[in-house]
Amino acid sequence: MMPATRQQFAALVVAAAVLLSSAGCWQDERLPAADLSAAESDQPFSLFLGEELGQIDYAQLKVRNKCLAGEGYPQNLNIMLGEPRNPFRHLRITESSFGPASEAEARRIGFGRDSLSAPPSVVSSDPSYDDAYDRCTAEAWRALSDDSQDVYYAYFELGNKLSEPLMPLIDEGMGSQWPQKLLSCLASKGHGPKDEAAFLKSPNPALFDVPVGTDAAAGLDFWEPKRMPGTIEIGPAVPASEYRAGPAESRLAVAWFQCRRDTGMAREQLRVAVEVQRDLIEKNEHLFVELNPKVIDLAKQSADLIGAA
Repeated sequence: MMPATRQQFAALVVAAAVLLSSAGCWQDERLPAADLSAAESDQPFSLFLGEELGQIDYAQLKVRNKCLAGEGYPQNLNIMLGEPRNPFRHLRITESSFGPASEAEARRIGFGRDSLSAPPSVVSSDPSYDDAYDRCTAEAWRALSDDSQDVYYAYFELGNKLSEPLMPLIDEGMGSQWPQKLLSCLASKGHGPKDEAAFLKSPNPALFDVPVGTDAAAGLDFWEPKRMPGTIEIGPAVPASEYRAGPAESRLAVAWFQCRRDTGMAREQLRVAVEVQRDLIEKNEHLFVELNPKVIDLAKQSADLIGAA
């Protein structure tokens, strides 16, 4: 039997959604069938509803923290973020997913990355607070819906199923010729790795004699609570930070960007990334059919709940 084409797959998914809805297996009859058309776009993972998942999480946290404040523990409410945040922002694949996307970016950021702000940590050594926390958490999920917690964690797990194999599968799909092309181009610009065999197996800027950074916030979140019995401790907030590459890292990053562009590697990575995303969606289609309508509905309920809170 021949494998289905992308167009046939899309038609089969729509048909499956209709069948599931009529059979009552996954599709809630109150909800519209899942729209999986985004799988055929140039951003297949836009099918994953990360913004909606962030909205659900934010609503649950706000309701929980207001409950805690009502029980005499305002700490969480006072330090929480002021808006929802998509926990799977990295699933939007662009050229920046593979390295600097411009010479200007390469000069400034090298191979590092800027970081978002993070709220302070709350560490409890107070059993009464812990009891209130558990009670308020359960109440917050119930305020959304009876199955909101199950839907949230099932969708979060779907995000992990997409995230974890993504880059290894893209690297695998690129083929062995691309590391050699990148190596040759970098060598022509005066950059050679310490171990060519290791580079050909897995191209990595850390293989060059150049300090390479990762995260602008590295080390900023280090904090050790005292953990005194009966206390609730608040750690320091972590501010948003811009990564600044050193001169050697900038030079290598500019050459890396130019070589990925000039060899066609950057274009091929994006092409392979689209194919990998579609394959992962196909493998998890039943979860999208089951969960996307529920997440959309739950996100609307969350927005309403926050508006009334």
